[in-house]
Amino acid sequence: MTETPGRDPDVLTTAELATRLGLSPQTVRRMANAGQIPALKTGKDFRYSWEAVRQVLRQPHHQPGEAADDPTNPTDQPEPGQPEPRKGAGYRAQRRARTGAHNT
Repeated sequence: MTETPGRDPDVLTTAELATRLGLSPQTVRRMANAGQIPALKTGKDFRYSWEAVRQVLRQPHHQPGEAADDPTNPTDQPEPGQPEPRKGAGYRAQRRARTGAHNT
């Protein structure tokens, strides 16, 4: 990735963030529109703070309808007899952010 003089290296375009997270730009835009990652709307596209996105994606992944601080299930393991939760693009992005893995 080439740096533009005077540009904050923490601020990324959709394509740059998608590359770092190993996702498609379309998936990154969907996550921004859904409020799953922090983004600043700039005209038709978004800009993202790499550190802000990493902080959000490092948070534990919760299924819809599940209490965020449910003390009865402190791990990511499903309850006995419950199906394994689906792990989509948001989950993969969270794993990459937690491990610091990204393509540069």
